[in-house]
Amino acid sequence: MDVIVKTTVKGLFPFILLFGVYIILHGHLTPGGSFPGGTMVVVGITLVALAFGLRKAERIIKEETAHIIEGTMASFLIFLVIFETFFRSVLTPSGTIFNLWSAQQVLLLNVFGGIMVTMALTVIVFLLIKE
Repeated sequence: MDVIVKTTVKGLFPFILLFGVYIILHGHLTPGGSFPGGTMVVVGITLVALAFGLRKAERIIKEETAHIIEGTMASFLIFLVIFETFFRSVLTPSGTIFNLWSAQQVLLLNVFGGIMVTMALTVIVFLLIKE
């Protein structure tokens, strides 16, 4: 790739990652959340892969590691939804114990979902670049 493209990607990459993480972390308060934030992070990784090659992008995260993290985050999401349902319906039928906990649960859903989306789309991008 051209030196201009590589220099631009080097300069933009940290800001793209920061913006994606910001969207993930503030998705429970503002429009956005796990999918748009995770997509922004993958855009940064894709730019590195296109400008510097797949080996340089795999220094950020390997495909096998992305598979493992994606499965782990999916398990955490399932556990969080079951845990929330159990506490809301079974243990607190009046709904008085965890009134303020729902906002924190949405933040956890955004973080786990954002990591899961990032890893899933990273695997897809790596597979498409390999083809």
